[in-house]
Amino acid sequence: MKAILAHLNHNRGFIYANVIALFLLANGVASAWNCRWDWSRDRLNSVTPSTLKVLGALKDPVLVEAYISADLPGELKSQISPILSQLDEIGRVAGSRVKLRVVNPDSDEKRQAAEQRGVQGIPIEQARVDEISQRLAYFGVYIQTGDKSAVLNLVEQGALISDFEFRFLREIKRLTRKEGPSGLGYLKVAGTSDTRRWQSYQDQDKDNMYFFRAMLEEQFGTIPDVDLNAPIGTEVETLLIVGQPRLDDKQAYYLDQFIMRGGNLICMLKGFDFDLQQPDPRMGRMNPGQGFTNVNREDLDRLNRVFGHYGILLNGEIIFEPGLPTPESGQYAQPVPNPAWAFYSREGGNVVSEVPSVKNIQQLVLPWFSSLEIKPESQPNVKFTPILLSTPEGIAKEAASTGLREMQNLGRQPDDVPVGAPRKLAVFAQGQFQSAFSEKDIPKGEDKALFRSGQSGATQSSILVISTPYLVSDIFLRNQANMQIFMLNQAFAMNLIEFTQGDTDLSEARSRVQGIDFISPILPGSEKATKWFERLFTWFHVLLIPVGLAIYGWRRLSTRHQRRGLQEAK
Repeated sequence: MKAILAHLNHNRGFIYANVIALFLLANGVASAWNCRWDWSRDRLNSVTPSTLKVLGALKDPVLVEAYISADLPGELKSQISPILSQLDEIGRVAGSRVKLRVVNPDSDEKRQAAEQRGVQGIPIEQARVDEISQRLAYFGVYIQTGDKSAVLNLVEQGALISDFEFRFLREIKRLTRKEGPSGLGYLKVAGTSDTRRWQSYQDQDKDNMYFFRAMLEEQFGTIPDVDLNAPIGTEVETLLIVGQPRLDDKQAYYLDQFIMRGGNLICMLKGFDFDLQQPDPRMGRMNPGQGFTNVNREDLDRLNRVFGHYGILLNGEIIFEPGLPTPESGQYAQPVPNPAWAFYSREGGNVVSEVPSVKNIQQLVLPWFSSLEIKPESQPNVKFTPILLSTPEGIAKEAASTGLREMQNLGRQPDDVPVGAPRKLAVFAQGQFQSAFSEKDIPKGEDKALFRSGQSGATQSSILVISTPYLVSDIFLRNQANMQIFMLNQAFAMNLIEFTQGDTDLSEARSRVQGIDFISPILPGSEKATKWFERLFTWFHVLLIPVGLAIYGWRRLSTRHQRRGLQEAK
């Protein structure tokens, strides 16, 4: 055998045959290996792990027909390119679970097929040297599974969407979702924010969140109001509490027993209030005029008596971030910083949690917020995890003017003392809670036999508290600049709501939101140093090129004269 192998090792024909076989085998393996690299800044040409999670859970095949026109102007072609790349990637990772067809409606037959699927043509103009022509272009994706179907329009408000992967996966989940209650409820008692449908421009105010609730219902299903006049039904698994609810003893008891049976709370709480009076007409954001903040101690103490039993207290103060103000664009010639709207990021150390639904969040804007305290000793079987932290340079005020000019002067007065250590702004608590009531404290008329003094067995609950009720307020929707902030914040809030529901499928795709640019402000006390640096920076660039060229020319001339002198000496 050794002799045969030795002979084959020196046989050129055998070696060449093995090389060819190895080459064909390597090509076969490479063709089956799904490997691509996306080098774009925002990774817009690839998909996230959310696609693998959602498509991997499909039980029935899905038909996807993308009707996208190919003959487009250069700008539109560059904008549609990431969507085509993501569709191609979806087809690769889905395998046989998704039947994908990308159709260019360039004939009457294909255009008719698109319109039969519900994809309508959009007129676009194309300017040439001698004329301006108008024609129909198609931008839509038809999705069908079983007897359910949907059309995903790729154009919204006159622009191509930038979050195609998330919207596509959301439609898949909606089509494959089983009919039934959403599992969510919205607390509607005195002091909570409204969710009324807009009747006028004024309804889009800071204390209304109709749009965010509509988004939740679009994804999860109908969300009933909960008034706590009776025990919360078993169809509600997670209760949303927004604002500063004023609960009486019986309402607090029903809320407590909801937690004891395993219910979850998502709380966006108000530590203070203010009026938006005499707004600056130049500002497109929630810019107060000369209003004043107000901490209602009676209502705040009542709220803390309820939530303090579960280990979380809300402080009656306003936190300002002079070093991280959100840039106000509006109609100003240049962005204007607003320290009441804090620009927080994971890179800056403000988003600190590794909770699966939060770890992909890179930015958010926290508007008009307080701080939180946690009391772990109140609930020894509960783990408390901070999610958001302020900076040590933040300034806490119990009362302050809401005028933009006054807020921009914060940090310049002797009594504007930084907090010194990061303060908790959002906290996630999970574990086995103990009741805030005892048998002797049960409200009159309630059945003591149904009272739960704590959670037993494997029953656990989650309580998320965020120290502002304005995170996803309707006020964001008044202009396009605000809408970008709303998209950042809703990704954060929706991911956490899904997490409490035991679902993280869409968290990565939803978190891929275009960020906003942060403009570092001139901090109080550094004006002189900043101006000196600006002058130095300006003169450095003004003189760098001329001085460099002068030195280079002098060296060339000196070298030339030296060589000429040597030649003459010879």
